[in-house]
Amino acid sequence: MAACQAMGVASRLPLPAGVSRAAVSAYARWFGVELDDVDQAQLERGFPSFDAFFTRSLRDGARTVDKSPDILVSPCDGRLREVAEVEAQGVVVAKGHAYAVGELIGDAELADRFVGGLQAVIYLHPRDYHRVHAPISGVASRVVLIPGRLLPVNDAAVAREPRLFALNERQVHVIDSDFGTVVVVMVAAFGVGHMSCTYRPVEAHPDHERSLDLEPPPFLAKGDELGIFHLGSTVVLLTEPGFALADGLGCDSRVEFGKPLLRRQEAS
Repeated sequence: MAACQAMGVASRLPLPAGVSRAAVSAYARWFGVELDDVDQAQLERGFPSFDAFFTRSLRDGARTVDKSPDILVSPCDGRLREVAEVEAQGVVVAKGHAYAVGELIGDAELADRFVGGLQAVIYLHPRDYHRVHAPISGVASRVVLIPGRLLPVNDAAVAREPRLFALNERQVHVIDSDFGTVVVVMVAAFGVGHMSCTYRPVEAHPDHERSLDLEPPPFLAKGDELGIFHLGSTVVLLTEPGFALADGLGCDSRVEFGKPLLRRQEAS
């Protein structure tokens, strides 16, 4: 944890404009960052720190959020690592291993709502845009801060430890929508300086679990920002029954914030 926090502090150190431009250019070449999504004037000025670049916002017009009422959009850019049904007792079997959703989100009672629904896991590569958004319109009823480790979340690490996402530090966004409760879990990983919440100030690296009720609970339109990874990581999305994967997507598909991820199914 101390090493990760030190990396976070280092990433926020001020950088001279020339150093910033050189560092961003080298990082973009190494990881294949799509700089067309970045405000070009900001690129020319240089970012004040590496964290400012890593947590960069998108330029105007870089994304269009699908407004169809039956579509749940991807909350972030990344790779769709897994989609699985939540089974009885709130258990998800992923790649042959089982773990409890209640452990992941810190609420076994809430987890019961997702039985028969879907869990979608999106891995954010270092090249990706690292802000996370509301996949559906609704009321943010609470945000839960769960302390944990900062283990790597690459494929090899997940294969070694199936419960990895339930071990690492998490920020859980609970959204009550017209189609039931949707939960967006931001999972920290090695190198994460911290995670911030856009609609409610929260502490970095909590030392105990805290469920923060929001009074009054804010309404979030689809596409509104939920939070930011300051380095890292993975997003886990949970829905109640009634959704299916959007057309053309499967495991290992590239997904982008604002584009269809899940589609509401017609009630039978």
